[in-house]
Amino acid sequence: MANNLFEKSFNIKNNSYYSSQFKPLWGQKGVFTSIPVIGKTPRLIGLNKYLRTFNTTCRDYKFATKIDLNIIRSLVGADLKKIKNFNHLLRIATNGTTLSISFRKRTTTKDSVIGFIKKYKRRDFKNKNLFYKKLLKFMSEINYSENEIILLRDDEITEGAVTNLVFVKRDKIYIPKTGYYHGNTLKLIEEISKSKFIKRKILLEDLKEYSEILSIGSGRGITSIKKIQSVLWKRASTKYFQKLKKDYETMIKRNYYEI
Repeated sequence: MANNLFEKSFNIKNNSYYSSQFKPLWGQKGVFTSIPVIGKTPRLIGLNKYLRTFNTTCRDYKFATKIDLNIIRSLVGADLKKIKNFNHLLRIATNGTTLSISFRKRTTTKDSVIGFIKKYKRRDFKNKNLFYKKLLKFMSEINYSENEIILLRDDEITEGAVTNLVFVKRDKIYIPKTGYYHGNTLKLIEEISKSKFIKRKILLEDLKEYSEILSIGSGRGITSIKKIQSVLWKRASTKYFQKLKKDYETMIKRNYYEI
């Protein structure tokens, strides 16, 4: 799905890193993170939060892997400096013995996309894990710059394929109560925004009550879902999309680290 500008894998031994043939690691027991890199110089957006989450999940998986900015600089800093303008994703993944790093352009996404519902429950959904083959298949079936996958579990909407979903009803903002990965981009926006994000079950049968559905993620940024044809849902407003888009842009300006 991705056309990487560069990709590298490293064998991990005693907290040292040795170069090896690139392995994307999809489908294995492991974890990953995708960090936005934006600007005229390589500015890693929300780096501390992304790495803190990644390292915590590695610890929970009992992996002896811990990544910091200095390690990123030493492994791929020279590669990043060869690029002049940035709107990319730095993907870091590990299965405990191999560290995999790749770098690609972010998908250019329209402000409005069409939603497609898929019945699917992710394995270990609370963590950003590598069991993604089914989701990658879903995404390969659509033009991702114009569409969004919406995951449904037992008649409850949980998340996008690689994004979080935000719902608006009567000037209140809701996010699903459980059953999904609470992503770093959404967390960073929540910290910046003056709006309150309320957790509740988002049932498919109640979808028509919501005036807006937004999609938020490291690769997409923030976009508005304009319709979901299979359930005859159509947005009634873009008020909160415009508001949260400003919060997202503020977050980017305040949360970055340079290589």
